[in-house]
Amino acid sequence: MKNILLVDDESKILKILKSSLSKQGYNVYTAANGQEARNKIADTNADLVFLDLKLPDASGLELLQEFTGLYPNKIYIMMTAFGNIDNAVSAMKAGAFDYMVKPVKLNELIVTIEKAFEFLGVKEENKKLKEQLLHTEVHGELVANSSPMKNILRLVERVSATEANILIQGESGTGKTKIAKMIHKLSERKHAPFIPINCAAIPEQLLESELFGHEKGSFTGAVSSRKGKFEAANGGTIFLDEIGEISPSFQAKLLQVTQDKTFMRIGSDKLSKVDIRIICATNRDLKKLVEQGSFREDLYYRLNIVDIYIPSLKERREDIPLLVENFLEKYRSKHQKDYKTTRELMGHLMNYGWPGNVRELENAIERAVVLCEGDLITIEDFPREIREIKNENPNDMIKIEDSASLPEIMDEIEKKYILKALDESLGQPAKAARKLGISRQSLLYKMNKYFLETI
Repeated sequence: MKNILLVDDESKILKILKSSLSKQGYNVYTAANGQEARNKIADTNADLVFLDLKLPDASGLELLQEFTGLYPNKIYIMMTAFGNIDNAVSAMKAGAFDYMVKPVKLNELIVTIEKAFEFLGVKEENKKLKEQLLHTEVHGELVANSSPMKNILRLVERVSATEANILIQGESGTGKTKIAKMIHKLSERKHAPFIPINCAAIPEQLLESELFGHEKGSFTGAVSSRKGKFEAANGGTIFLDEIGEISPSFQAKLLQVTQDKTFMRIGSDKLSKVDIRIICATNRDLKKLVEQGSFREDLYYRLNIVDIYIPSLKERREDIPLLVENFLEKYRSKHQKDYKTTRELMGHLMNYGWPGNVRELENAIERAVVLCEGDLITIEDFPREIREIKNENPNDMIKIEDSASLPEIMDEIEKKYILKALDESLGQPAKAARKLGISRQSLLYKMNKYFLETI
């Protein structure tokens, strides 16, 4: 419910306004003087405050200046029977959202209230956007504006506190390594090593030595004993990327480590024990590899205690504007230059397929920054395959007006996906909400916000 605080020394006005606004669905508090206003604003959850200019014990302008400093997230509107330009200017300079002259007409008052709450909503959206961008500064490009990514980050926070082995699956460039690092940083092992290994980049004959280590003289070239990555990661986390590429023979050796955290160096007959957490990643379908017989089923279930699937960038287009802004902020800091984009460019980037996912997007932004003349980035600064985009399904195109701000772009994306979910759910909000990963109440609020109706 929307909460309003009315501050006026005329009890009759307070009574009439409270009654009228309560009938309109607002939750209304009242105060008859400055001190009562101080108590009410501190004790209530009022979002919108109406202040009379003249009160028995205080000036409305003085209260306004006091409250905007103490409660900057609220909206303030001045009221007075002594309307003049000087008072209006003083009120607006002090932080008032609007200025109304008594006697106030109810219909004008309601219009002003709705505008104020709409503005409050925009402020809240901008605050959320800044919080999201702040989050991306901490975790790289792990932007969570889309429902799938929000669900993933919530899952990451939950599993980080456990010791469960994690299997991260997703296309190349989606950010699997960054998810693994995030899990480690949020875990109790954060002060211990995080050791990444790309299993596909190491020849099979060297992989065992790289991971388990070897004893001196165990093979040609082994001139000294050497610890492997598992020992180096002791107390921390080992990240095995491209786990789907390891051979069946090495899978058997890896199984032992996942079962009891023991292994043998090459050339040794002594078991070594380590305290590690294992996180694996692959861009292949391990379940299908198990069915084909090329990946051990017992190892699959050992590694896959918790499965995290990262969607492609095409599946979470809502994240693209924030990703673009995040990467631009990175290069603004690096080059001390205020890079900007056009609305047309953002629409173009939203409709490109991004086969290389987030990695391709960052590379494209870096290239554009290098090639752009001045600080305005245009589509001409991007690779040819992006410039000459041909969208296969025109219905998937996201249209962005030239005058749209970043929050408006986000609204347009959100609206598109709500309509899509409602269409797929035959207009049933409960089903659509589940598809979107939000509550039914949140969906109904957003439908009202965008003036959407069910079938």
